[in-house]
Amino acid sequence: MDFRFQQTIAIRQATSGKESSSAVSMPYLPDDILLNCLARVSRLYYPTLSLVSKRFCSILASTELYEIRRLLGSTESCPYLCLTSPGSSKPRWFTLSRGPAPIPNAYSRWFTSCFSPCSKSRTTRNIMVSVPGHSFPPQSRWLPTVVGFSIYMIGGRIKGEPSSRVFVMDCRSHTWHEAPSMRLARKRPLVSAAGGKIYVVEGCYCDSAEFMEFFDPKTQMWEHVPSPGAEIRGSYMLESLAKEGNLYLGGDKSVVYKPKEDEWDLLGPGMHFGGISDSSCMIDNVRYCYTVGSGSASSRRLKWYSKERSSWIALKDLEKLPKLPKGNDRVRLENCGGNILVFWEENVPSIGSTKKKKIWCAEIAIERRNKEEVYGKVEWCDVVLTVPKSCSFEQFVVATV
Repeated sequence: MDFRFQQTIAIRQATSGKESSSAVSMPYLPDDILLNCLARVSRLYYPTLSLVSKRFCSILASTELYEIRRLLGSTESCPYLCLTSPGSSKPRWFTLSRGPAPIPNAYSRWFTSCFSPCSKSRTTRNIMVSVPGHSFPPQSRWLPTVVGFSIYMIGGRIKGEPSSRVFVMDCRSHTWHEAPSMRLARKRPLVSAAGGKIYVVEGCYCDSAEFMEFFDPKTQMWEHVPSPGAEIRGSYMLESLAKEGNLYLGGDKSVVYKPKEDEWDLLGPGMHFGGISDSSCMIDNVRYCYTVGSGSASSRRLKWYSKERSSWIALKDLEKLPKLPKGNDRVRLENCGGNILVFWEENVPSIGSTKKKKIWCAEIAIERRNKEEVYGKVEWCDVVLTVPKSCSFEQFVVATV
């Protein structure tokens, strides 16, 4: 018997404790075999497969299916985009569909209809489809962090007051719940995930006694991290970055926290980790970013940070990438399965009183040929969503499901 199939049976027995009654009532395929088959199918087809029967819908919603996908190495990178509209307290969440558009309004647990995804004649295989949003109090300055199957919205301000609340979206079912609150309400939290745990530092000036804390999703508990001395910590922090299992913090000083050793170190000159912004991402411990220089559109480039040279170097062979906008705040970069996923917005001519903008997305494969040259290849580039011009980017993350 195949070892992976044995794993499937073991998981099934461990999670259910008994044989499913549906397997007895339906003699065609036992649930164990059906789970194993469905775990090997792309998640893009799950909305359609959920329409086959109630049994299929139940199995596709089970947590054990996603555990089997993880064991089989069948997980997929799923980008999520959050937009806000003036006058609306509820942000809109979208996920990238790389296949045919799902049936509208069918099983909203999977997808809900976009408010303007594309024209009916559109044939592209890459579009953003909306997923259920949350009804919790709107937060400002919150930073989403992905751990496992979940997107965590941590801290920030609610109605102008510092918040310690944490909200979570389970990307397997697109359902929301509230997680345990932080030990301390934070105005400007800097959030990074390292080693399966979420580390939160108060940005700018903070009380040294409550400098950092971390959340363990397995235990669902927040724990305090002892603060280093002022000679290491400095007086304020502006950036947070997880790299190689360690946490790098940048402010008036650059420091690194090593969770395994529970040690703090001050980074010397030339040992900084490059700038951090929404227009940057980390792939294989190399940072990539979008920069806007003065002059022509050719000065708008995707670059990578060379630790050896302590400088940013432009990616080569990206002539097929459309011209990106001037504002860094209008471009988002994320690591998507080892490729760079770029989102940006483009205003479109007004039709009457209606003002809209297009959301573009491009996937770029990267190839590092030597220490000095990194090449990019545009795998695809599409308009994936059309929205009112008043909508604005909030956040962009990639989960593995």
